[in-house]
Amino acid sequence: MSIGIESVLPYTRGGKLPYWLLFISIVSIFNSFQSYNHDLSLTKQVYNNKPQQVTNLSARTFGTWTLITSLVRLYGAYNITSAPVYQLTQLTFVVAAWHFGSEWLVFGTTKLGKGLAGPLVVSSVSLVWMWQVRNFYVF
Repeated sequence: MSIGIESVLPYTRGGKLPYWLLFISIVSIFNSFQSYNHDLSLTKQVYNNKPQQVTNLSARTFGTWTLITSLVRLYGAYNITSAPVYQLTQLTFVVAAWHFGSEWLVFGTTKLGKGLAGPLVVSSVSLVWMWQVRNFYVF
């Protein structure tokens, strides 16, 4: 018995959002595990305005938060037509956008650059995309 790639991919109804959620989830899961390996270099690139505030504890806490949101998004990729799951998945991007935006504009721990660009673009684009296509997936 062979398992094709289609059997492990989410149902899409013809759209690309579930694939995006799956991709972002997998990348984020690997990113969260990086936070546990005592190499703070990637986390310090995100919080590049005050890298001295990045500690092993804060990196592990951030990694745990990232893992939780990744699992919610992964679940959302495979349950895209469920309104509560869709909303919860979308809220993970609200929280991410709030976190990165406030670290930049309120707390000053990061500055606009390559470290902040990825998380800020992913959270804001995903949030807008999910808002625009909600009625296509949730019925």
